[in-house]
Amino acid sequence: MQRRWHLRRKELVNHFELAKNDLCIGIGISSGNVSFGEFGQSHRDLTAIGGVVNTADRAQSVAVAGQILVTRAARDRCGPDITFGEGKLFELKGLVEPVELCNAAEYQA
Repeated sequence: MQRRWHLRRKELVNHFELAKNDLCIGIGISSGNVSFGEFGQSHRDLTAIGGVVNTADRAQSVAVAGQILVTRAARDRCGPDITFGEGKLFELKGLVEPVELCNAAEYQA
């Protein structure tokens, strides 16, 4: 995702005449059970909802440009195939307990 965004970002930065760091993304990933289906009354959308989705959203909100932050649950499911940085506790909006997030990867431009 980060690699593809990096390529697309160059086009958008040039097109809109922005500074290189004006368009960036960070990613938050969590793991667990969610409710998935069509939700809504007047307009039904296919979506996933639940605590796992909220935690991933909050992790994404504290990720800096190019960073992928992963919860302990997601990290533990990855096994030895991915190397993670040291975990750090974050106080995330709307969550009572701090959440440990690990840096999974950074894509450097």
